[in-house]
Amino acid sequence: MPTRLISHASLGSSAQPSTGSKNIHSQITAFRSASELKQLFQQIGKAFDAVQVSRGALNGQFTQTNLGSMCLLEIRTNQRLLLNGDRGLDCMSFCFEATGLADEHLMFNKPIAPYSLNGFRQGQKESHFQLTANTTTYLVILSVSRFNAFIAHCGAEELIEHLEANNALQTTPAMHEKFRKKLQTLLVTPVVTTQQQREITNHLYRSFLHVLRDKSNVNYLSYAPSARQELVREFVDFAFKNSRNDCNLDQISESLFASRRTLIQGTKESLGMGPMEIMKRVRLEQVNWILRSTEARAAENFKTITQVAQHYGFQSRGHFAKAYQHLFAESPSETWLKSTTS
Repeated sequence: MPTRLISHASLGSSAQPSTGSKNIHSQITAFRSASELKQLFQQIGKAFDAVQVSRGALNGQFTQTNLGSMCLLEIRTNQRLLLNGDRGLDCMSFCFEATGLADEHLMFNKPIAPYSLNGFRQGQKESHFQLTANTTTYLVILSVSRFNAFIAHCGAEELIEHLEANNALQTTPAMHEKFRKKLQTLLVTPVVTTQQQREITNHLYRSFLHVLRDKSNVNYLSYAPSARQELVREFVDFAFKNSRNDCNLDQISESLFASRRTLIQGTKESLGMGPMEIMKRVRLEQVNWILRSTEARAAENFKTITQVAQHYGFQSRGHFAKAYQHLFAESPSETWLKSTTS
C-alpha cells in the first residue's frame, strides 16, 4: 500500500495525547482492496470488516491525522464499499460525505440525509455503513468521555441526551460546506506542537457544539433501523464469520432466526443482491486479501491460488476465476503477481 506524508503523522492504533514538540504529519495511503482499507482501520484500533459492493478495479485513498485524543480521516473511493464491525469503547464519531449528495451512502442500511453529520450516537457498539462510489467521506473520531466533559464545561449537559438518542443531524448546505473546508484544511496544515494539537481539538469541539446547539439550522435524526435492516447487519456479520464454511440459504436463515423471504428482501433492498451473492462477495474479498498479501499467504501456508480458492469454498477453478475477474477487473494470477513484485 503506497504511503506518502503531507502534514500530521499517524499515532498508531490508539489516540493518546503525545508529549513534547514535534512536527505531526498526515499519512496518506492508497488502498486497492476493501481488505486493505480494513487493515488501515485496524491501525487506528477499529475492527471493521470491509467488502467491495460494486464491480471494477478499486482505487482508494485513506488520509489519517491523529491529534492525540481525536483522529481525523478522509476516505476517497471509486467503488461502493460496505464496512461492518465494532466501534470500540468510549468512541463516537462525526461523519459526513463531502458533496452532501451521496445516493448510496447508507447508515445501518438506511440512506443518509443530504448535508448531514452522522454516526455520533453515544452508547452504540456496532458500526455498519456504506460508502458511495466516487465520493469523499470525512470522519472525526473522538472520545465520548472527553467530549462530554467539554460539553459539561460549556454548561450544555442537556445535549448529551440528544447524543444518546440520535445518530445523525441534518444541517444546512452552508454549514456542511463550512465543515468540509475546515477538515480539508486541517488535513493539509502542519502541526508543530502538542499545544497546537490541543487548540485544534478544542476548536473542533466548539464547532460540533455550535452545530448541536443551533436549533434553527439542524434537525436530529434517529436512524433507528427496522427489523429487516437490522437483520441485514446481522447477516453481514455472519457472512464474514462463516466465510470459510459451506452454508446454504436455509442454514443461514435458521442461524439468524429469520425467514428466507425476509432475508432475501432485506439484502436486495440494502445491497442490491441476494444473500448468497453477498456470501460469495465476502469470500471473494477474503481471497483477494490473501492473494494481495505475501504475509497472509505465509501465515496460512498457501502455495497456490487453487489452495486459496478452495479454502474459501470455490471448488470450480473456472467459476472462481470468472467471478473474481468480474468483481475485481483482474485475474487472480494478476493479483498474486502484483503482490510478489511490489
